[in-house]
Amino acid sequence: MKEFLYKTRVYFSDTDAGGIVYHASYIDWAEHGRTEMLREMVPDKSQSELAEGENGILILVRSIKIEYQKPGYLDDEITVHTSIEEMRRLSCTIRQTVMRGDDVLADLRVSLAFVSAKDKRPALIPEFIKKAYTD
Repeated sequence: MKEFLYKTRVYFSDTDAGGIVYHASYIDWAEHGRTEMLREMVPDKSQSELAEGENGILILVRSIKIEYQKPGYLDDEITVHTSIEEMRRLSCTIRQTVMRGDDVLADLRVSLAFVSAKDKRPALIPEFIKKAYTD
């Protein structure tokens, strides 16, 4: 499956009082990585456009498992590696690894659910999304 890289830097707002990355910052970076991957893989549809219309779809986080490996620090340059691990009919699992150079800072497994924007019920993953993520 394809891998998408999202690069950013650790800012003061990402850290605790000791200059160490605050645990919730990894969730923010993972969200940014998934959003930017969607923008690249499906460039003609933003998340807000996916939600519009009769067949609008929302992509929701069902669960996140994070294993912290090493601390990140203020001013570190980090890269979030994002790839689809499993694609099902109504959901998918994404693996995301937050790295500083060759050092793994955190490893995440994110389960995403696809739901109808209209009635908030589970919905099939659109074929154009499956194709974009798996080709």
